[in-house]
Amino acid sequence: MKIEPKIFLPVEIVFHPNWWYKNYGITFGWDYFFNPDIRLMIEQKMSQILYEKFGQYGYGQKNPVPEPIIGPVHLAAGFLISAIWGCDIKYYPDASPQVVCRKMTVEQLDSMPEPDPLMCKEFAALVKVIQELKQKFGYVKGDIGWHSLQNLALDLVGENLFIAYFDQPEMINRIYKKLNHSVLEIVNYIRRLTGTSSVSVNRSILNVDSAINLNSNCSIQMISNKQYEHFILPHEIELSKNLQPYGVHHCGNNMHTVAEGYSKIPDCCFFDIGWGSDIAYCRKLLPDAFFNIRLSPVKIKECTPQEVKGDIECFFKQVDSLNNVGLCCINMDYGTSDENIAAIFETVEKFKKIGF
Repeated sequence: MKIEPKIFLPVEIVFHPNWWYKNYGITFGWDYFFNPDIRLMIEQKMSQILYEKFGQYGYGQKNPVPEPIIGPVHLAAGFLISAIWGCDIKYYPDASPQVVCRKMTVEQLDSMPEPDPLMCKEFAALVKVIQELKQKFGYVKGDIGWHSLQNLALDLVGENLFIAYFDQPEMINRIYKKLNHSVLEIVNYIRRLTGTSSVSVNRSILNVDSAINLNSNCSIQMISNKQYEHFILPHEIELSKNLQPYGVHHCGNNMHTVAEGYSKIPDCCFFDIGWGSDIAYCRKLLPDAFFNIRLSPVKIKECTPQEVKGDIECFFKQVDSLNNVGLCCINMDYGTSDENIAAIFETVEKFKKIGF
């Protein structure tokens, strides 16, 4: 499925909470996520800081106004669905919330009924945020970070999940059917309220279509294409049928190893492609989808501006056309130089003007 971006060669950057904390003293505890007044104030401040540092590249807002946004737009944080399924969540001033694995057995997860989201303190707090913002502004926007079946199952079971792929495949398929239904219900609840589900997954979708439903397949890098097609693909097809327009976030460095499976998802229009993936091979199997190419935040912190430019040029030469390509660098840490960030914007601007 082909989709056209709103702008040619869009770029997005997102900083790690540690960058915000050490540079500006902004903290990301419970109140950032669930106190609407504090959330709005911090989002305003973040937008203004981005304008002051990178406004010359069209980033941030000079005079941002409060907006009734229910989830983070300048932060990568996916934890809510795991919390609904009973995982404890730890909050830190300088990091995104961390999910504590429940260490369930697959038998326990198989027998566990689908939870009521309102019994989760995080989801109940989110509903309260939505109600307060709606009362104050008359509407709400934004969404939450959500993720795939395997991500969720790993939060619930841990690494023994992979043993069950071999020992108890039928049970895994039952579990994934149940988890998929839960994910679909929660995502649909959010998008009925706000019209979006995935700006908090990767804000890059704003440059293409904010209605894209972007499924976070972070852990798919840990399995083979055969396992993906057997255990995950049938459920991902179900998500794609019910969550259009549909996209996949694959932040791992090996999307090419499961690109064949991804090519079997009907009407998948957007792929978030992890650093190190074979982009040319992925493009061969996925000729029409929008490719959002991810730079490595670790390398961006350590390399020179010239190396940044070289990496971007190498990426762009692997695609047939730049018309359905974008670039992002997510979770850049404290110590990343402004010069390297400027190199991202300036290199993309060069390609906008002259191409290859």
